[in-house]
Amino acid sequence: MIATMLAAIEAVENNDVPTITTSLEYFKRSMDDIGSLLERMDERCNPQLFYHEIRPFLAGSMSMEAAGLPNGVFYDEGDGKGAWRKYRGGSNGQSSLLQFCDAVLSVNHARCNGFHAEMRQYMPGPHARFLEDVEAIANIRAYVGSHRDNIGLLTAFNEAVAALSGFRDKHIALVTRYIIIPSRTTKPANLIKRRDIASASTKMAFEKPQTQELVGTGGTKLIPFLRTSRDETKEATVEP
Repeated sequence: MIATMLAAIEAVENNDVPTITTSLEYFKRSMDDIGSLLERMDERCNPQLFYHEIRPFLAGSMSMEAAGLPNGVFYDEGDGKGAWRKYRGGSNGQSSLLQFCDAVLSVNHARCNGFHAEMRQYMPGPHARFLEDVEAIANIRAYVGSHRDNIGLLTAFNEAVAALSGFRDKHIALVTRYIIIPSRTTKPANLIKRRDIASASTKMAFEKPQTQELVGTGGTKLIPFLRTSRDETKEATVEP
């Protein structure tokens, strides 16, 4: 998909509409395939097991005040030296591939307060620099916008956007099954009983009764953030 979409960017420079269109159609099929893989999580990973046994190791130390880490974690360097630091935990925003998809379709995540850009600090350096280069040359959406009379091209682009947005819908559904529902149910007796900051922050959030305040391991208000990312993706659609 990466090679195909880079070819589409080059095709814009050559005014090669057939290549752009077929590349966008391939993008859509690829996103559908990735979404289908995401939906297979249940085959090998039980939601309760994930929430109570795996998720604790994904938690970071940023936005974890409710879990008892108002200053983050103290990194002791010895000899009385050290510093308090806050780092985000695991997040889908750290996926280089997903950010590539946003970049080539020129999705604007302005309402996410710089979270996606911040996530690049957690990627391998070459990945982050590659994404910056792609953003700098991304031209597909602008080209489609100036060729709205080409129904085939317009449809291919908007279906690609819809596929990326659909992936984010599947992610929200996954979060509901693997985080929100388990956080509201009693921990199974066969799982290890221990306190962890990921679950602690969730429980503190639910004392307020709104799921809107549930914090993800990446340190964001989980559901509002995911919905905003999804909505911003939809807004990349080019109107006829």
